Order: sequence, then structure tokens, then C-alpha cells
Amino acid sequence: MVKLEQRSVEVELKYQVCQDRSNTIEKLIRWLDTNATSGEEVELKNIYFDTPERLLNKHKMGLRIRRAGDWGEQTIKLAGKQQGAVSERPEYNVETKALRPDLHLFPTHIWPEHWRLKELNNALEPQFEVTFTRRTWLYHGEGYSAEIALDLGLIIAAGKQEAVQELELELKAGSAEPLLELGAELAALFQLEPGLKSKAQRGYELYAERFPSQGS
Repeated sequence: MVKLEQRSVEVELKYQVCQDRSNTIEKLIRWLDTNATSGEEVELKNIYFDTPERLLNKHKMGLRIRRAGDWGEQTIKLAGKQQGAVSERPEYNVETKALRPDLHLFPTHIWPEHWRLKELNNALEPQFEVTFTRRTWLYHGEGYSAEIALDLGLIIAAGKQEAVQELELELKAGSAEPLLELGAELAALFQLEPGLKSKAQRGYELYAERFPSQGS
């Protein structure tokens, strides 16, 4: 039985930890250990898929298979809104043990009517890999709760790589306004920069540096 999880709108804040401030990560972890409830630490391997023409990327969609040990999940993120560090995107997740995504497992209404889904599914190819260690905390504020995740790893595309040093704050319950205040506080304390690009967008750009004409 396929288990489909829909998050109608994922509301989260994304920040970049500056590369030249290595002790910032240690200070940030100490703050989180003191002020939030520590959760799990897990290594996540993500393979992003698209057609050779990068059709999904052109429609601001991101498709990946995520694995952690024996667990696997395929995810599609749709076009959403981005304002500074705040990101809001519809997202659908399906548990899977397959190495390739199956687009037919997602709800049919998310696709443009003229798309031939079977042909699109057959044309999917791996584009790039994002592997990182994620450590999480649960933060309870007044009138809201949030999951805070620190991701440390690499984006690997076409023989090139970039570091991942990201802090994400995802609203779990309550109002988004105090979450914005928490994000602003952490950004000021640890000199974080707004994460204006998703891991997927950074992966596509890294891939395009090697193959600039492909899919254009």
C-alpha cells in the first residue's frame, strides 16, 4: 500500500551559515541544545531527477528520491512563494523503496493537463546528488512550535561540488509571525544569511556550469 503524505503548504525559513565562520556552527549547536529539545541526527542521501530538457525545473518543480538507511521517500515540490528567508511551497511525499521516482504515485491534479505522464516518467534521469547530515531540534515558543534542522554536507553535480551549511526552521503548529521573529533573532546572533536558493536550485546551477547548453 502506497502511503501518501500531503503538506498543502510547507512554511519554513532557510538560512545559510557563512563558510568562513567555522566556529559559528559550534555556537549555534550550543544555543539550540540549550533552548530547544534535541532530536535525531541522520545522514540523508538525495538524488534529484528531471528530463534531459529539465522540464520540471522549468516549471519550478523539484523531484527527488531521499534515502536514510532502509527508509526511502520520493518527493515533489511545486512552485511556491519566496520572500527573503521565507519559503512556502506545496509538497507531496510518498514512501518508496525504488531507486527511481514514479510520477504516477503523486496526485494527478498537480500536473499540467497537456503533459504525457508516462513519457515524462520514462524520460527521467538523475541530475545531481545532495548528501548531508541533518540534526534536528523541536522548539516551543509562545503560540507556536517549530522544527529546527541543521544540514551539513555537499551538493555534487557533474563532477563539481558545493558545501551545504543550512539552518531551516519549519512551522509545525501555530502562527508564522513568531517564527519570523525567532529566525531574525538567530540570524542576528550568528550572522546567518537568508537562504535565497534551495538545495535543488543550487544543484541545477552547479550542473548548468558544466553543461550550460543542455536543456536551454
